[in-house]
Amino acid sequence: MLGLVIGIGSITPGLSGGALAAAFGLYEPIIKAVSHPLHNLKENLLFLAPVGVGMAAGIIAFGNAMEMLMRVAPNHVKWLFLGLVAGSLPELIRTANANGFRLRYLLYTLLTLLVVFGLGRLQPVWAGTDLSVAVVGWKQYFSCGLILGVGTIVPGISVSFILMSMGVYDDLLGALAHLDLHVLLPVALGFGVAVVLLVRLVENLFDRFHSQAYYSVLGLLLGSALIIFPQVIGGWSLIMGIGLFLLGIVLSLLLLRLGN
Repeated sequence: MLGLVIGIGSITPGLSGGALAAAFGLYEPIIKAVSHPLHNLKENLLFLAPVGVGMAAGIIAFGNAMEMLMRVAPNHVKWLFLGLVAGSLPELIRTANANGFRLRYLLYTLLTLLVVFGLGRLQPVWAGTDLSVAVVGWKQYFSCGLILGVGTIVPGISVSFILMSMGVYDDLLGALAHLDLHVLLPVALGFGVAVVLLVRLVENLFDRFHSQAYYSVLGLLLGSALIIFPQVIGGWSLIMGIGLFLLGIVLSLLLLRLGN
């Protein structure tokens, strides 16, 4: 179930699957398992398989649904995901403070929050400009896979925002909906290359600077939450939004208990 939420978060504009994985306490174990697949092979497979299947199911099964929901009821979707994020914050902070707390760690949170929020505010300017590209061949699909891999390994990067600015977000959602292997295979190849190149680097970063890395992830997550913060509309819409927010918190806590 945690993998399912991470997969859905990966294709939700403004959210990061890597940051959600960190919030759920799965990010570092996933990085270590992928970085050393042959070490404790059986345990790694038993751990990675359900998470991977859940992520794939979330991305494939909810691709079209997410596109429709973000078009029909974007505020309600955002309220629910904000609740999921809020419910996971205590666990993320507990993990960050595993080796103790220092006030200076909050500077990492503030810095990454400002960076992500600033980049997110620029996104509407990018969209529709000459940065947009037409996906015409495997090289472009491979590039999309690289971006997906970087966004998965480096928590806090909203891959959806980047793909939207490139003009390929809807194309990839359509390929997922129709299981178009002409598109999905080069994307998967690019994803794999990015993971192989980055996973050891990220593992060393979290090993050597555990608290700083997690407080940076906290800032990335909060910045993403600010970017997707829903428009506040009064009346029943607000009441429903608050209800979905609370539901997201409850679901997050239940998923964390299930994960533990």
